[in-house]
Amino acid sequence: MSQQKNTLEKLRVRLEYVHPWPNHIGMFMARAKGWYKDAGLDVSIISDGRDRGTPADLVAQGEYDMALIRLGELLELRHSQCPMVGVATLNQCQLGGIFALKSSGIRSFKDLEGRQVAMPTVERLVQMVRDAMKADGGDFSKIEVVHTGAWEGDMRAIEKGYFDAAFSVLGWESMQGVQPLDEVVRLDFDSVNVAPHHSYFFCFSEEFCNKNPDTIRTFLDVTAQGYRFSADNPEKAINNCGSAMCNVDPAVMLASLNYMKPSWFNEEGKWGKIKPELVESYTKWMMAGGFTTATLDDIPGAITNEFLV
Repeated sequence: MSQQKNTLEKLRVRLEYVHPWPNHIGMFMARAKGWYKDAGLDVSIISDGRDRGTPADLVAQGEYDMALIRLGELLELRHSQCPMVGVATLNQCQLGGIFALKSSGIRSFKDLEGRQVAMPTVERLVQMVRDAMKADGGDFSKIEVVHTGAWEGDMRAIEKGYFDAAFSVLGWESMQGVQPLDEVVRLDFDSVNVAPHHSYFFCFSEEFCNKNPDTIRTFLDVTAQGYRFSADNPEKAINNCGSAMCNVDPAVMLASLNYMKPSWFNEEGKWGKIKPELVESYTKWMMAGGFTTATLDDIPGAITNEFLV
C-alpha cells in the first residue's frame, strides 16, 4: 500500500442495506479497535437507500471504493463501463428464508399451504419459494401470496396479524418481534437444497484491483480479524459497536450475531473464501430461470480469492 508516513489511506465502503446490522459487525469491530488505523487505513462504512442508484452505480461514479453486491449484479457488471470484482464473500450461505410463529403450526415449507405469506416482488425470490414448496412436497398455488413492495415485513407484522409468515433475512427480520426468539420457526432454503449461494461479495472495481492490490489485501486481512474477534467474543463486539447500531435492542443484536456468525467462515474456518463451484451452480440456476443476463463465461473475471491472506 502506497502512503506517506503518518497518512492514512481513505477507503469508503458502501453497505448493501439501508442500515448496519450484525452481519456487518466485523468491519465496525475492526474500526472500533483501531485495527484499520494501525494498518494505515481510514475506513468509512456507509449505508443508504437506492434512490440515487445501487451501491455499484455509486462506486462507478467514484463516491465509494468498495460495495457489498449480490452475485447476479456482480456478474452482469462485467459488461458495464465499471466492471467489478468480488474479492471475498461475506456469507458462505444464503440469508433469506421463511419465518413464522410456532403458534401458527407452521413447521415446514409444505405447511405454508393455505397461509398468507409475505414475499418481495422479485420473481427470483418467488421462484425460490416455489422450488422449496416442491422439494418439500407442497403446492405453491395453495399459498396466498402477499406482495409487500418496498416494505420488508418482519416479525412485528406477523404478530399484528398482517400475514402468517414472511420471506426475509432469517438472522434479522425474524428477530424483530416481542415474542421470545425460541417461539419463532425459521425455514431456510439450504435445508431443502434450493439455490444454495453466497449472499454478498466484497467488491472493488477492476481498475481499483489493478492499481491497489496491497490496499485490498490489507483491508481484507484486518476485516477478517474483525469478524473472527466478533465470532469469538460476541458480547464484547456488541458493546464495542453499539454506537453504529444504537437503534437496536442489544439482546436482538446479540441473537442476530450468534445466528449469523457460522455463515462467516467456511468448513476450514477460513473467512471470506469464495467457492467457485457454488458460484457456478447458482449462476446456472439463475440462467435457467431467466433471472440474469450473465453467463458462465462471466464468472472467471468476476470473482477471485487471490487477495485473501
